[in-house]
Amino acid sequence: MDNKIKRAHLEKNMVISFEIGKNNFIAFCDFCNKKLNGSIRVSKNNLPYSIKVKDAEFHHKDGNPENDIVENMKLYCRKCHKIVHLWGIIQRWLDKTGKTIEDLPDSRELKPMTYRKY
Repeated sequence: MDNKIKRAHLEKNMVISFEIGKNNFIAFCDFCNKKLNGSIRVSKNNLPYSIKVKDAEFHHKDGNPENDIVENMKLYCRKCHKIVHLWGIIQRWLDKTGKTIEDLPDSRELKPMTYRKY
């Protein structure tokens, strides 16, 4: 993903602009609102060349990594990003089996599965 798109997403959602040099910032996960620390380096030509957000990842809403437009971007903490992709797997499985969300059992009380080596 292009750094210009990442910068545009950050500036749009944070309603700030970044200056030349190193800029530290605080962003929030677009799903759970977790506080995320980041930094961006802007060249003398006002171009971003290094964007780092600790424990976060940019996500393409439509699943197409070629669709690099600001409206298609989300910034998720790693946990939420993983959950979004897992939910996609579940949705595709439901479509394949002809089931709906209502057909799933209520599993909120279940403990997470653990895997043991045998």
